[in-house]
Amino acid sequence: MAYLDHAATTPMLPEAIEAMTAQLSVTGNASSLHAAGRRARRTVEESRETLADALGARPSEVVLTSGGTEADNLAV
Repeated sequence: MAYLDHAATTPMLPEAIEAMTAQLSVTGNASSLHAAGRRARRTVEESRETLADALGARPSEVVLTSGGTEADNLAV
């Protein structure tokens, strides 16, 4: 069966699911100053750098949002 409703959601690659699952088991608010928060912040910043490198951009040009609606609102 071919999935064609990519406007609503897109099936994830197994590698993406594996990476997300690994991070979802780790707790820590990236805005907190305690050790878990610093680890979470480091993960966010490393992700930003990886995305920037893949896009040929600077990390400061990569904006992470909670989802499509927030991203759309920022773009308007």
